[in-house]
Amino acid sequence: MSIVNRKFGASPLRPAAQVWLAIINAIALNDTGIKDELNRVTGIAAAIIAERTPESFPITIIGSGSRLRVYCLYDDDAISEDVHEDRLSWNLFESADWQIYFPADESDFEWVNNILKEKGSHFTAYQTGEKIKSEEDASESAIKQLTINIEKLKSNG
Repeated sequence: MSIVNRKFGASPLRPAAQVWLAIINAIALNDTGIKDELNRVTGIAAAIIAERTPESFPITIIGSGSRLRVYCLYDDDAISEDVHEDRLSWNLFESADWQIYFPADESDFEWVNNILKEKGSHFTAYQTGEKIKSEEDASESAIKQLTINIEKLKSNG
């Protein structure tokens, strides 16, 4: 699985809700249905962006193709050449099983996750400093699939 990063300029360049709108426009391409669904979480996404959480912990989208990690840059970095807001070259939302993971501090995790669940099954929170559940599952799956036949190695030596 490949991972692609995008970095969006946030405060003081633009308000948090406008940052989320820029993210939507970059990732949803021209799909108005997906844009409408992503707009349902504007309030919570803007709150997370305003708290500066995605500075260190990305908003992660898992769908079709590469996994996307969206970071926000603040202060002088918001207007630097590190900003990378290009539209995606693939459709993340091609399959119906896409998921967006929003970072939340431990103290905010429960209420953020509850609000996201109310907005739809495609949205969930993860605690800052912890792996996203699907990343843990993928790591465990990769480890389980790796087997080494020691006897075969010995017989070739």
